[in-house]
Amino acid sequence: MTLICLFIIFWLLAFLSGALPTAYLAGHFFKGTDIRLHGSGNVGATNAFRVLGKRIGALVFLIDFLKSWWPVIFLPCWLPPNSLSAREAGLWIGTGAIAGHVFTPFLGFKGGKGIAAGAGVLCGAFPLLFLVVLTTWLLVFSFTRIVSISSLAALAGLVIASFLLGLKASVIAFFCLVAFFIVWTHRSNIARLIQGKEKKIC
Repeated sequence: MTLICLFIIFWLLAFLSGALPTAYLAGHFFKGTDIRLHGSGNVGATNAFRVLGKRIGALVFLIDFLKSWWPVIFLPCWLPPNSLSAREAGLWIGTGAIAGHVFTPFLGFKGGKGIAAGAGVLCGAFPLLFLVVLTTWLLVFSFTRIVSISSLAALAGLVIASFLLGLKASVIAFFCLVAFFIVWTHRSNIARLIQGKEKKIC
């Protein structure tokens, strides 16, 4: 089987993994409710925190994280040797999980915003860089208590750190593309931030 065929298969596996609508399922299982009808209507971890509570929200985040982490860790092992570094291969395969999370076919292609899934991909491929990004997120959140602005700051930190660490141009380009994509998924949050209407999490 050719490298391209393997990549397509692995990308689709990652997409299906990422497409698991965790927050939606958690709402039905734990609360008997459709999370899309409450809060922001989003099926991501942040809305799960608001609507379903901190414990269930944390569980949703963990599952969303792991469903994109495992393809990055395990699927590159099955690629032919010397085709690509495991890290780079994991990043590109991981885009499938992010896409599946944002455009889940199980909910009419309307999913989460990609932060938890993106965090899983980054942790699987570059764990030390993930710690830098996580630290940025936690610092900003401790001051603002706003998830969206913390996530956007973490994205900026990711791009800046990748430059400062001297990573390969292809990897930096990848992070820039993912950052732009996730900024796009947060366009409604950005509009609320400008209007001063974005809600805090206490």
